[in-house]
Amino acid sequence: MITNNQDQILQSAFAEARQDLDDKALTASIIAKTRKLFYLLAGGAVAVAILLLTGTWLIFGLPLLEFAVLISQFMTMALFDLGEGWLALALMPINNIASLVVISAKAIHLGWKKLIGGSFTH
Repeated sequence: MITNNQDQILQSAFAEARQDLDDKALTASIIAKTRKLFYLLAGGAVAVAILLLTGTWLIFGLPLLEFAVLISQFMTMALFDLGEGWLALALMPINNIASLVVISAKAIHLGWKKLIGGSFTH
């Protein structure tokens, strides 16, 4: 008797839930809901990304920019004080710390190539 009652209740619940839905209308409504959710999530992701990039720039960007300015000022310091004449203007491109670093790096690279090239013979 109990199982018969439960079967009837279960069958009536399924009978109430049974609806014939139009396939195209159902598909269109699901796609519309999914598209709205996608646009909402995409907009939220873009907003969060903009906030994170702005925060990162404010935290790290400005100090790094100041550090780059300090490095560039240091690298362009003159090695020798040549005054204001034509000699100072002519030697300005090579009379700084940056040119010394570049020449040293080139010399090390040339020495390394000579060392490696001489040790491997074909």
